[in-house]
Amino acid sequence: MATLAPLLRSILSHNRELVRELARREVAERYAGTALGSVWAVVTPLLTMGIYVGLFGFVFPTRFGGDGSPWLGAALILSGLVPWLAVADCATRAPGMLLSHRALVRQVVFPVEVLPAKSVLATLVPQVVGTVVGLAIALLSAGPSPMLALLPVLWIAQLALMLGLMLLLATLGVWIRDLREVVSFLANVGLYIAPILLLPQVIDALPRAAAWLIAANPFSHMVWCFHDAVVHQRFAHPWSWLVFPLFALAVLAAGARLFTRLKPAMGEAL
Repeated sequence: MATLAPLLRSILSHNRELVRELARREVAERYAGTALGSVWAVVTPLLTMGIYVGLFGFVFPTRFGGDGSPWLGAALILSGLVPWLAVADCATRAPGMLLSHRALVRQVVFPVEVLPAKSVLATLVPQVVGTVVGLAIALLSAGPSPMLALLPVLWIAQLALMLGLMLLLATLGVWIRDLREVVSFLANVGLYIAPILLLPQVIDALPRAAAWLIAANPFSHMVWCFHDAVVHQRFAHPWSWLVFPLFALAVLAAGARLFTRLKPAMGEAL
């Protein structure tokens, strides 16, 4: 924790405006040269969500089981899919992030920690769009709930997790150049070993080993927390509310420690 506090002060206080400006530029540069420009930051998550909800909600409606509302099932999918896509996007970009900013990393006076932070902030733009759509569907399907007041707690834990992953993987990516391919593969697999597209009745019907694999995946607890807050409207997975924040804090602390320890050697390695 000794390395975490100075790093967070640099990001959230001393260089806050720099992080914001760099994040704005990253979003603009990501879609530079396209006809719609930054509008794709809104269109892309909408298309992605539409494909998943249409496929698993209406093409294969049996995945929702029984006589449940397909829109309630869609809300359940979106409540887990939206944060997962943000985390996966952040993780897959992380290994090459410092490599793509060699010139800045080599500058002794530049606060390198703002680079992971600005990428996390830029990744949140599509999530904001997805969250608005997911909450609208959830409110229409399940109605309002006091549990929605816990969403800011989950967002803070998710931000901590994303920043920790970015610090950890970006640092390792300086020395392990194949890491991006490995992380991309794991991110694709992770969609199917977390309760995102597999709804509760489907998980209950799985073999015990498969159910244990899903429960052992720490990212499953993030998804279950969002399920509880948005759709179930109760603490259906009470252990997840302990596991997810502790996991996020552990990843953030590990990422900050590794980043701080290896930061002096990054310029030479690049």
